[in-house]
Formats: sequence, C-alpha cells, structure tokens
Amino acid sequence: MKKNKLYLIIPAIALLAWSCGDEEKETPKQQSVEVITEIVKYSEMVGENRFSGAVKADDKLMLSTKIFGQVAAVLVQEGEKISKGQLLIKIKSNDLTAKQNTANSGVQAAKTNMENTIKNYDRIKALLEKGSATQKELEDMTAAKEAAITQYKEAQHQLAEVNDYLSYANMTSPINGFVSKKMVNVGDMANPGQPILALESMEELKIEADIPAFEIGQFEVNDSIKITVKDADLTEMNGVVERIIPSSSFSGQYKVVVALNQQHKSLKPGMFARISLLKNKENKLLIPKSSIVTKGQLTGIYAVNQQGEAMLRWIRLGKEYGDNVEVLSGLTTNEKIIVSSQSKITDGILVKSK
Repeated sequence: MKKNKLYLIIPAIALLAWSCGDEEKETPKQQSVEVITEIVKYSEMVGENRFSGAVKADDKLMLSTKIFGQVAAVLVQEGEKISKGQLLIKIKSNDLTAKQNTANSGVQAAKTNMENTIKNYDRIKALLEKGSATQKELEDMTAAKEAAITQYKEAQHQLAEVNDYLSYANMTSPINGFVSKKMVNVGDMANPGQPILALESMEELKIEADIPAFEIGQFEVNDSIKITVKDADLTEMNGVVERIIPSSSFSGQYKVVVALNQQHKSLKPGMFARISLLKNKENKLLIPKSSIVTKGQLTGIYAVNQQGEAMLRWIRLGKEYGDNVEVLSGLTTNEKIIVSSQSKITDGILVKSK
C-alpha cells in the first residue's frame, strides 16, 4: 500500500512542475512607452523684479478761470474725450459784459475824437500855408492830434484787456485728451483761480509705480522695463525708467515713471499694470511646462533613471518664463526628464526616447 501511494505522488509533482514551467514561458515581457525627453540644463536669464503700477497721463492740467461769474453751460462730462480748441465751459459775467460795453463805447468816442482832431490839424496846416493861421495855432493842433491818437490807443488797450478776461468766459481745451474730473455744474458761481475741470492727455501715456523705500535702490534712469497691462490685452511691452521721484511720501513709497517705447490705443489711464525690472543675468534651471504633473498640492515631473524607467520626482517651482518654468529644488542639471508622451506614464514604467 505504501508503494502505491508513492507512485501516485510522483506524477502529480511532475504535472505541477510542467504546469509552472508553461506559466513562466507565457508571461509577457514588459513593453516600453515611447516618450520625448529633454536634458535639464541651466539657461542664462535676465533677473526680473516685479512691481505693481498704473497707466497714467503724463500731461495733466487743471482748467480754471480768471473771472467771477455764474456757470452758464457745462458742455462735457467726466471721462469724455476732448479735442484741442473744443469749447468746454461757458461762464456768464454781468460785470465784465458791462465793462466791455463801456470799453467799446470808449473806443468809438476816442476814434471819433481822433478823426476830428486830425481833420482840424490838416485844416490849420493848410491855412498856415496861406497865411490865414499862426504857427502857435498849428502847434496847439499838433499837440491835440497827438493826445487824441494816444487816447484812442489807450481805449483800444482797455477794450483788449476786457476781451482777454472775457475769453475765460468761454473755456476751451488746450489739449487732446479727456476730462478726468468735473468740479462745477450749471448755476454754480465760479471764482478767479477756482479749479473748473481736470484734463488729461491721451497722446502720451506712461506707467507710474510706487516702489518701497527698501527696493528703490534697484532702479536707475534708463533701466529696461517689461510691462504687462492685462486689461488692454498687452503683454511684455518694452519701456525705460524715465524719472525717479527722490522724495518719499509718508507711506515710505517712491514713485518711478516708466516711458513706453510705443503707444497703444487700447491703453487707458487708470489701468492696472505690472512692471518687471530687467537686471542682473542669472543661471536658471528651466523645464518645459508640458513636463509638469500635479497631484493635489504636489508638483512633479517624470525623470528617466539609468535603467530607462520613469521615476516620479517631486519638485518646487519658481517664476515662469514663457513656455518654461524655473525649478527651485528637486532636480539637478544634466538629468533626463520626460517632456511628453502619447501614452500614460506611471512610476517605474519602461520608456524609450524617440
């Protein structure tokens, strides 16, 4: 009986061994995934220090009047575009109107007197030549003529002075731009020197940025600046530092004025701007944005090890530079990373570079 049991066990073991051998032969070999790789290297980049700013009109002025009177008409609204020479405000001044009427009458009277005096002078001169007048009479008429001419000129000057003041009753724009603020309404009384309208030019816009005191030392006149104004859909415009206002405000901010290399119609005063100070070349470890993978709050890339396997590596990123981004930690130069793949990449999978 014992011998028979042994004979049954041996065939069973042989069958099991044969079965296991077949399984090993049927196990498929792991397939590699085709990928595009890139060797990580340092790139020389211009250092960027970013600050907030705003689009400003470089030409600003406050329109005021020299006369006392009542605002008769306000022909513009805040934000309205204006042209040079355009009539903006009408002011009614009864006092100046009365002075103008008096001055006009004075000019007419002086002119009439001058013309009559000249005629009398000519008559006396002719009589003197005939012996019918004396030299004394001619001298008296000569003095009278000169006095009449002087009076006429003085009357004209007085009228011109009144008219000059009255020109402030019809206030026109000295620039092409827009009305940034309106300080009066119809019926208000306007006093000499009182601000009426605030105007800003649209012909030359600039960027103004408030810079903290501890960072103002980075700026110098003629420094290159990169400008972004998202509201105007303008990115990476070029400009230069035109002025640095040396006196700080109570907030400890200094003002930097940036001139644009090119004006754009889409720019409007008041738009938010981002400026980047381009200085100091630095070596940056850059990788393509397409190589980045994210899992929750973590950011990583797939690096390729010496065995040709994709290894997930967690990294910390810095500033973006176009289609690339700076790596601050987690990656070193000369490492090979996967930039793109047609198939899904998993940790430890074999990869093959195209």
